[in-house]
Amino acid sequence: MKEHTLRIIVNCGQAEPYIGKCISSILSQSFRRWEAYVTVDPCGDRTFEQAVLAAGGDPRVHIRQNSTRQYSMVNLIQAVKRSGAHREDIIVILDGDDWFATEDALRIIHDTYEEFGCWMTYGSWLSDQGDNQGRWPPYPEETTDFRRSEWLGTAVRTWKRWLWDLIDDRDFRDAGGEYFRVTEDRASVLPMLEMSGTRKAKHISEVLMIYNRSSPYACCYTCRDDMLANAEYLQIRPPYKRLVEAAEAPKKELPAANYGKRAPVRRRVKELNFDSSGGDSGVTGY
Repeated sequence: MKEHTLRIIVNCGQAEPYIGKCISSILSQSFRRWEAYVTVDPCGDRTFEQAVLAAGGDPRVHIRQNSTRQYSMVNLIQAVKRSGAHREDIIVILDGDDWFATEDALRIIHDTYEEFGCWMTYGSWLSDQGDNQGRWPPYPEETTDFRRSEWLGTAVRTWKRWLWDLIDDRDFRDAGGEYFRVTEDRASVLPMLEMSGTRKAKHISEVLMIYNRSSPYACCYTCRDDMLANAEYLQIRPPYKRLVEAAEAPKKELPAANYGKRAPVRRRVKELNFDSSGGDSGVTGY
């Protein structure tokens, strides 16, 4: 069995009390072929210092602190780019104030790709507050209208790098043309669900993550109005066409949006201000 490299993207806002537990849950994974890319937005706390301490010099953990807050979507785009992930590598998203629920989380994710030949996965999590939320069912088979269906594409979210590269930069932006500061999960996952369909988007029923709802900095408390407005805007965005399954992963870059008459991929990340202090240590409160 060929083992793909898993590239774990960890974005943090004010996560000083939690980032240590997050990184420790990564270091404890039974699947060892991974690298983690931690990005810290400066929020006046010691999240960066705690991240470096938790990493303990492990060379697979790369930690960077921005000089100014860039927020979730910019940090996600830049971290995927910084990871150097190859087209078949698997991107895994874990916020800095959450943590893996089991030491076998990455092994389960990897084996799911091997067993089902999927292009992306989603689900399942539990809240740290002890309720049973997060164990949502999969999308019904042959779902096509993901934007108006109940949102089920929740953590842990993972995908093949080549699938991510097919998303048009405009779909990473809100109604005002700025990169999403919240709701980046839906903005990034919806196009990939549409391109994959239910046959290539695999639901994982095992609980892989603990969602930290105790953090007072969680965006569900601090940015709820923005989240609702962004979710409403995403519902009216044009859907992507489903990729031809027989083709599997496209061998070259396809037109980005894969719907209507859209321009090719236009990556503008390099135009943004990604200056950082501290850089990679070598080692979300959104």
